[in-house]
Amino acid sequence: MALKVFLRKIKIIKMRRYAAKAVKDQEAGKNRRWTGISHGFYSVETDDNSEGSVLAQREQIEGMEVWLFGAFDQQLGCGITKYLQSHLFGKNLSEDKIRRKVKETMRKAYISTRAKIQKEEEANEIGGSTTALVMNGKKFVVAQLGGYRAVVCKDGVAFEIGQKYRKRTISGLLQLKCATSIGEHKALQSSKLVVTAQIVEADTNFIILASDGVWEVMKYQEAVDLVSHIEDAQKAAECLAEEALARMSKATISSIVIRFH
Repeated sequence: MALKVFLRKIKIIKMRRYAAKAVKDQEAGKNRRWTGISHGFYSVETDDNSEGSVLAQREQIEGMEVWLFGAFDQQLGCGITKYLQSHLFGKNLSEDKIRRKVKETMRKAYISTRAKIQKEEEANEIGGSTTALVMNGKKFVVAQLGGYRAVVCKDGVAFEIGQKYRKRTISGLLQLKCATSIGEHKALQSSKLVVTAQIVEADTNFIILASDGVWEVMKYQEAVDLVSHIEDAQKAAECLAEEALARMSKATISSIVIRFH
């Protein structure tokens, strides 16, 4: 088993970024900080030579800085990215229109790409994807499909984005809990598209976007606890992927960490 882990680790790492305007000065593996955020990403080739794709793209629209992040199954990645670039960034939309259209455009990007793949390949099941669009470091819109999930850390507590929250008081301490009727592993099997928008609040620490290869071996709170003390977002993303490898994950391993400052 130790030999198998070693052989997998020597395959690390080939990064892929789909971006119409790639951040030219961003070297692979080097963390960057912009308006209130920093980020890092990591993708691992698996035993069957399959590999996910990761995206980090920056756009300046009037006075607004927009970041598009994504972790994709290769089936979905290129189509979703091209749709968003064409319908969101390629039309010279104003800042106000971007804010109004982003959630619906994100939804259409997924629906359109999924329908195209199913039609061309006659497939009933396709891979997964999770995408986040961050505006001025103050608001983000997230979409997720399949086993790919986005998790937000709020004051050290992990929440799957798209689930409802409830507040509960225990021994005088206020705690936030994720209100969901299904377990994390059952949620991974869902093919339902979830698109949600949230404000970055004072207790919002970071977001994790990761593939099924991470979530099939790690619970949400485990992932948050693993990287919450790592200020460097690039090192945090690498840590998540390497932990998934160490736990012998069989699926695609891709991770993105977006920290708010």
